[in-house]
Amino acid sequence: MAEGRSNNAIASRLFVTDKAVGKHINNIFTKLGLPPSDDDNRRVLAVLTYLNG
Repeated sequence: MAEGRSNNAIASRLFVTDKAVGKHINNIFTKLGLPPSDDDNRRVLAVLTYLNG
């Protein structure tokens, strides 16, 4: 996700399904308290949260 890859690209590299990647990414968003938003990109916010520790 931090490399800008889509769920499909992540799934291909990890040899798992798109659905599995989507589920894990949604769990990450939930744990970080990042609700769906029209104004924000949750993937970018998740990576920034991770990098800022």
